[in-house]
Amino acid sequence: MPRRAPTREAVEIRLAREADVPALARLGSTLARRHHRMDPERFMAPEPMEPGYSWWLGKEVANPRAVVLAAVRRGRIVGYAYGRLEGRDWNTLREAGGVGVDLVVEARARGAGIGRRLLAELLRRLGEKGAPSVVIHVAERNPRARRLFAALGFRPTMVEMVRAVPDDVRKAGTARRVRVARGGRGGRRASRGSRGVGS
Repeated sequence: MPRRAPTREAVEIRLAREADVPALARLGSTLARRHHRMDPERFMAPEPMEPGYSWWLGKEVANPRAVVLAAVRRGRIVGYAYGRLEGRDWNTLREAGGVGVDLVVEARARGAGIGRRLLAELLRRLGEKGAPSVVIHVAERNPRARRLFAALGFRPTMVEMVRAVPDDVRKAGTARRVRVARGGRGGRRASRGSRGVGS
């Protein structure tokens, strides 16, 4: 049988509440696992994930510099968006502004425009908090999300690139650190000859 298109039932986009955190954590964990499946070498997936998401999103729901939104359909949370104000970042040369962190809609609710509404509301609320712009990171292997962001005016700026460190290099570094910790020859030389920044 052909797949039925999602029905466009009434969906409320509102600020998330403390009572929503378990549902948000479930969705956030689903998002993280999806990224891990895309690229296990880049995206971590420590299990169980839900407690970590509950701890973090529970704090951010009450954080005045953050915006956590819930998409609610028939009394059930089917998606959320999360962003926050962040200061100037010299590492990435990013001015102070908004950073979009999470945007997720559960699979059976996709295709009804919920993600677009969540993102638009996130942008509006971050702007009301004073953000002159909003930066969003998106996985390279997630073309659907990239299309959505582009449709709402986001443009590509940076490209993140990853390369694994060879095992032999990491093993050599581990062995060296063990010798230093045990007071080996390398450790004694380092302790006599090293000087901290500002010394």
